[in-house]
Amino acid sequence: MNIRKIRIEETADYLQFEELFTKSGLEFNLDESGRGPEGLITCWKAVTEDGRLAGGAAITRKKGVFVLNDLAVEKELRSSGIGMRLAETAMIRLAGLGAERIVITSKAPLFFEKLGFYHLNEMPDIFGCRDCHQYGSTCDPAPMAFDISGERLLFIDSCITTHHSRTRRLCDVFLWKFIREHPGVLVDTVMVEKGLVEPLDREAIYLRNDMIEAEAWDDPMFELARQFKAADHVLIGAPYWDCAFPSILKVYIENIVVTGLTFEETENGYSGLCPCEDLTYITTAGGPIFGSNLGYDYIRGIGAMLGVSSFREFRAENLDIVGNDVEKIMAEAVSAIERG
Repeated sequence: MNIRKIRIEETADYLQFEELFTKSGLEFNLDESGRGPEGLITCWKAVTEDGRLAGGAAITRKKGVFVLNDLAVEKELRSSGIGMRLAETAMIRLAGLGAERIVITSKAPLFFEKLGFYHLNEMPDIFGCRDCHQYGSTCDPAPMAFDISGERLLFIDSCITTHHSRTRRLCDVFLWKFIREHPGVLVDTVMVEKGLVEPLDREAIYLRNDMIEAEAWDDPMFELARQFKAADHVLIGAPYWDCAFPSILKVYIENIVVTGLTFEETENGYSGLCPCEDLTYITTAGGPIFGSNLGYDYIRGIGAMLGVSSFREFRAENLDIVGNDVEKIMAEAVSAIERG
C-alpha cells in the first residue's frame, strides 16, 4: 500500500467509525440523536486507494470548549503518518472556527506531544471522566491541551521514495524542533503525490485564466495557492533527483503560482503577495551535490517571486556511495538541523 496516496475526506457519517474507535479503545458515546457525540461539528476519514477505511477523526464543541474528540488509525497502519495528517486537518479546521484552545483526553500522549499538546493538571469536567467507574483504574486517559498561536507552518512533502525516506526522516527532525520552539504553531501538510496534485492541461489553464479574471479565489482550483499564502513558514522536503527534485513538485508549484493571488505583475516586475517569513529546503542525495543544487536554486527563485523573505537549506549527500557511513552522514545532517 502506498501510504502517500491515502486521501483525507470530510464526512458527516460518524457512525461508520464505531468499529474502528471501539477496537482502538476509544469511547463511542452518542447523543440523543444517535448520530454522533454531543456537540459534533464534523468528521474526517482516511481512505486507501481501494476505498478502505484507514483512520478517522472527529471534532466537537462542548460547553463552549473545542475538542479533538476522537482520532484512531487501523493498527497495521499506525506510525505511518496517517494519524498526524488527520490531527493536522482537524486542528486547522478548529482554528478556522475561531478556537483559541483545543482539548483532548489521550491514551497516546507521546503522539500528541509531538503535535505541541501539553498536559493539564486535572481532567476538564466536559468529558465526564471523573464520574466513570473505570477512570483511574482500567482507564486512565491523559488530559491535554493545545493553545493556538495563529502561527502556521506549511510542510510541502515531496519525499517520494521506493524505500524508507531519508529526506522525510530529516524533515521530521526539523518539524519536531520547530514545534518545540514555536508553541501553538499549526502544521499544515500537503502531500505532493500524483492523484493528490494534478498537472495543468490546456483545458485547466483556460479555466484557470477565467477564474483569475473573475478573481474567484474561493474556487477549489486555488486551494493549494490559498494554503501556501496562509503560511508564515514553509518547509519543503524533496530528494535530489536529476540535479533537482521529483517532477511532481514542479506540478505543485504550477498550482500555487497564481497571478493576483500569490503574486502580481508590476511595472518593476513580479511582486509577491505571500507574507511567508522563511522557507526551509531539505534534501538527500545518493551521490554528491557539489556546489549547486538546481532544485534549491529554483525554489529560491519561485519563493522570492511569491514574497518569501529568507531561505535556508539542509542536505545529506553521498548516501549511496559504497563504503560511506550512511548513519554518520545522516547524524551530521540531523545535528545541522538541530543547531538551526
